[in-house]
Amino acid sequence: MTDHDVDVLVAGAGPVGLTAALQLARWGVSVRVVDAASGPATTSRALGAHARSLEIYDQLGILADIAPHGTRINGFIRHQGGRANRLDFDYGDLTTRFPYMFNIDQVITERVLRGHLAAAGVDVEWNTGLEAFEHDEESVTAVLSGGGDGSGTGRETVRARYLWGCDGGHSTVRKTLQLPLAGEAAHTWLIADAIVRTDLERDGVHWLFPPGGALMMFPFPDPGKWRLLDTTGEGNAEQLDAIARQFGTKLSRALGRDTVVDTPSWVSKFTVQQRAVPAMHVGRCFVSGDAAHVHSPASGQGLNTGIQDAYNLAWKLAMVVHGHADATLLDTYDAERVPIGQALLASTGEVMNNAMVDTGDTKEAQDTDRGFMRQLIRSMSGLNIAYPDSPLTVPDAEPGEGPRPGRRLTQISAADAQSPGWTALRALLRNPAWHLLVFAGTTHAGAETGPLPAWLDKVTIRRHRQDDEDHGVWDPDGRVRDTLAAGDGDWLLVRPDGHLSARGTGDVGLRDALDRLGDLGMRRYAGA
Repeated sequence: MTDHDVDVLVAGAGPVGLTAALQLARWGVSVRVVDAASGPATTSRALGAHARSLEIYDQLGILADIAPHGTRINGFIRHQGGRANRLDFDYGDLTTRFPYMFNIDQVITERVLRGHLAAAGVDVEWNTGLEAFEHDEESVTAVLSGGGDGSGTGRETVRARYLWGCDGGHSTVRKTLQLPLAGEAAHTWLIADAIVRTDLERDGVHWLFPPGGALMMFPFPDPGKWRLLDTTGEGNAEQLDAIARQFGTKLSRALGRDTVVDTPSWVSKFTVQQRAVPAMHVGRCFVSGDAAHVHSPASGQGLNTGIQDAYNLAWKLAMVVHGHADATLLDTYDAERVPIGQALLASTGEVMNNAMVDTGDTKEAQDTDRGFMRQLIRSMSGLNIAYPDSPLTVPDAEPGEGPRPGRRLTQISAADAQSPGWTALRALLRNPAWHLLVFAGTTHAGAETGPLPAWLDKVTIRRHRQDDEDHGVWDPDGRVRDTLAAGDGDWLLVRPDGHLSARGTGDVGLRDALDRLGDLGMRRYAGA
């Protein structure tokens, strides 16, 4: 066996790299996080966290630290013809505890992630960039600038089992792997963060249409502060006062009343790229987030999709590192996440082609706009992302009620989540493991199927309390059973990222599901 300095080397200490490292650390994997920057970012970038990301934050155990610093966004408000047309968020049958968008400065999200990562024993190594690397069947040999002491001088060679590139749109990992970022440059936009003297509702995203182009406004949690987006790309980003006057003039015209914009605290002009890689891993090297897909920020998908990438891969890497699975499992990262990145290009492109155009003030145009916005609300939430065709999913023989294999388990409202059963179950689901939910009422034939795999955590859900049972859930009002559409003798096999792998009744179906996972290199028996 080749000696390694670390199990996983993560390049990039943005939200994606931090999420990746935190999950790996929670699984007991040794990890280093390096970043060429001199320290944490101090200016805002991504702002919106969508429903699925909030569910992930909750499962990671960091939501309570994030929640006090953000603000809820409950709807879209489109200003046309002198009127403001509001459409409140409605996810329809995509039930969630978080039926809204949550605006929080990326600076704060990163700070929270760094705090939890440090508590897990991992500090970010600033002034330490990934200069180059080579990889073979046994390891990755990386050359780091900075020599590991954070001084920015010297070099260090590190041997890692795996390299994870979370290093942004100019990713060294992606370029070295020669993964093409295929697509096109779309538009040039101007973004500014500033105080705006306005009485606009602060729980909505505003679309406005002054002559010549479209504007968008996103409220910060800070009083009076907004993110302003000008789709024309006009203006010199270095002339802050001129940018303030430009936005003030355009907003005044769009709203029909004088609107003053203060000097921005941050301005950026950038060309919107719509690109994605055809594969997200080569051998022992992986890419996630902007290193794998870049696109329009109009629907706020970048940070959210990157965090979902990291949440998908981390547990798979951990299982392989710990010997609970072989490298075949890692192929499912591509199988599940590459299609998501490709679909994202289409959806964000549609936003640019539709949401940024003044369609007029006729009833027909308003109906079209509202239909598009309803579709956008559902799409950007991330709640509909599922893996029904994944090798890790055992399809339903007879589809029924409740969450189906490939979909997220926690399709529950906030009220249901606060029931005794769900409160206990959600706490158990935070443990980094696969979970087998068994509904009491029949004897689970573990003895017949052999001992359960070491990576599988059995949770028994009962109608009556049994204080002497480990990992048991008391479901006195039946809300867990009802929302999962599960009866006595049923079982659900839940992945570490909260997606359902299989469900059924009786031991034969469970045995078949575990055998299917065994075909993907996951060790079938405890200690194997």
